[in-house]
Amino acid sequence: MKIRILIIMAAVLLAGCRSGSPAPAEPAASAEEPAAKAAEQVLPPASLSMMGKVVAVRHADMSFETVLPISRVNVHDGQRVHRGQVLAELDQFKLRNAVQQQRHMVEQAMLQVEQARLQMQDVVIAQGYDPDKASSVPESVLHNADVKSGYALSQSSLEAARTQLAAAEHALRDGVLRAPFDGVVANVAMQAHQLSQPGQTVCRIIDASALSVEFRVMEADLARFPIGARLNVVPVSARGTMYEAVVSEINPVVDAQGAVTIRARLSKADGLFEGMNAEVLLK
Repeated sequence: MKIRILIIMAAVLLAGCRSGSPAPAEPAASAEEPAAKAAEQVLPPASLSMMGKVVAVRHADMSFETVLPISRVNVHDGQRVHRGQVLAELDQFKLRNAVQQQRHMVEQAMLQVEQARLQMQDVVIAQGYDPDKASSVPESVLHNADVKSGYALSQSSLEAARTQLAAAEHALRDGVLRAPFDGVVANVAMQAHQLSQPGQTVCRIIDASALSVEFRVMEADLARFPIGARLNVVPVSARGTMYEAVVSEINPVVDAQGAVTIRARLSKADGLFEGMNAEVLLK
């Protein structure tokens, strides 16, 4: 009997010990997690790298306006030229001859005007009036004298001749292509003795002192490229050379791919050509 009581008491004590044991403690939060979150907040955004192209801020495609043989092309690709320097010329003989012919036409028209004026005076005198006192001559008499002498018609012919002369002189001036500004010659497409066509490019003049790099960024990154943002530019052809640029233009249009076109002005452009591929890095 005593043995049974002892067994029951031992079982009760054992159950009490198990129920009173503390619950396993939850693992403590790592002390490194808050520090990592704080670091994420202060770290700068990842640097961006885009591919772009070098573009000229200013260039001019030079062409003639007249269909004539080209007598001379004085430049070649890569040649540096100064403002006003002659690039190419058309056949000057035909152009000068056209000017001389139009000057002769103007002189003839002036003679016709003078002859018509004298005839007009004769008609007025025949009507009994003094042509030197036009205010005293009736309008009907003046009109009749004008019609009979052809004075108004001769004046119209003179104005037309002067207009043709101005056009011939303009063609003579445009028969000589001159550099509009200091720059570098590119894309020479015509040679001497070829026939020029209106609007057909003879060559291009590039202002090599003013180059930019054009690139595209996604709309989500646009805020990182405000006007004045500084960039590094590395040409694909010269990986060891780095240029500096400043954002100067932002095209206010998002294209179908969700990108915006940006231009950055290069502070120095020595050794760069228009159309070069370059990597653009955000500082």
